[in-house]
Amino acid sequence: MLKRNKTRICPKCHTPVYSHVKSCPECGTKLKKPFYLRWWFIAIVVVFVIGVISTISQNQAQKYDWDEIVLKDRLPKPQSNTGHIYTNDKEALSLWVEKTSTQQYNDYVEACQEMGYTIDSQEDGSSYVAFDDEGYQLQIDYYSDSMHIDLETPMEMGTLNWPQSDLASLLPLPASTIGKVTSDSSSGCYVYVGDTSRDDFNAYVEACQTKGFTVDYNKGDDYYYADDINGNHLSLSYEGNNVMSIQLRQPTETTSSEDNESTSNNQSTTVPSNPETSESQTLVDGMRPEFKTAMDNYESFMNEYCEFMEKYAHSDGTDASLLSDYADYLQKYADAMEAFEAWDNGEMNDKELTYYLEVQNRVTQKLLETSSSMSPS
Repeated sequence: MLKRNKTRICPKCHTPVYSHVKSCPECGTKLKKPFYLRWWFIAIVVVFVIGVISTISQNQAQKYDWDEIVLKDRLPKPQSNTGHIYTNDKEALSLWVEKTSTQQYNDYVEACQEMGYTIDSQEDGSSYVAFDDEGYQLQIDYYSDSMHIDLETPMEMGTLNWPQSDLASLLPLPASTIGKVTSDSSSGCYVYVGDTSRDDFNAYVEACQTKGFTVDYNKGDDYYYADDINGNHLSLSYEGNNVMSIQLRQPTETTSSEDNESTSNNQSTTVPSNPETSESQTLVDGMRPEFKTAMDNYESFMNEYCEFMEKYAHSDGTDASLLSDYADYLQKYADAMEAFEAWDNGEMNDKELTYYLEVQNRVTQKLLETSSSMSPS
């Protein structure tokens, strides 16, 4: 499945990459969604809401209506109707299904396979990913008696009009004439090519090598990254379901060794407080003061939030002050997540990234413990 053309920033080298790409084409770093956008984290937060709703409604679990799902004809119906719909439109479905045993999860995977989701499949004990012959991509994840179903529609392609820039002329033409150009400029291009098997992908990799893209190469079963002698960077990826992506861009401007040394020395003591200003500030434990304050405030709030939600979930739901506080906490939670998300843009030094991940892990563990104690039975 090809996700829509959204971009994110590689946390290691700060290169903009498309959201569906699994590894950074510049440095090879494996890319993951920010933890607060991953299904399991969203599910943990939703458990809080479900816990509150179940308390007020005498522990009646939240249910979803399968008939309301736009893409329901593309999937078998789960056995449990307890859960929550996150995304429901003609392009994507994201469904969290609770009260699902391991056997029911395995049965559901088998039912999906019987519906044709067997192309380029990947499976382990708690996850299944595959395409059907129309290009729909299905991902099923199983976690703690709950199942997450994610379905996305294929990217629309047509006759491929190969970019006409001088840069694009450095590449061989793909064998297939079906595809889509998502970006094209004198400094780079991004192209999807359909009707491309794994063998076709490997043949295209060899053709690019013949064209000189062999410098500092990195090759795997589903990807190939390399530069030519002029520093032009090529990224090839087999996306699955006979689709290949091609990204080519000119080298970024490099600074002199003197500038690099100066920057390195500055990073050990100061970091610009804002990209738009030249002022610098003293670091605290290698981190910008405002960054560390934001992380500490976020963690403190999340601990307070978890304590309140446990207290609220275990109440009888009639305390008016708790109801009022709950509404306030929901707004504070939204504000806290927005503030925390602002730092997840790749603009962190090594110390900040380490601390960011430590806070993330502690908060995630706290949420897991809290959700376990307040999940509806």
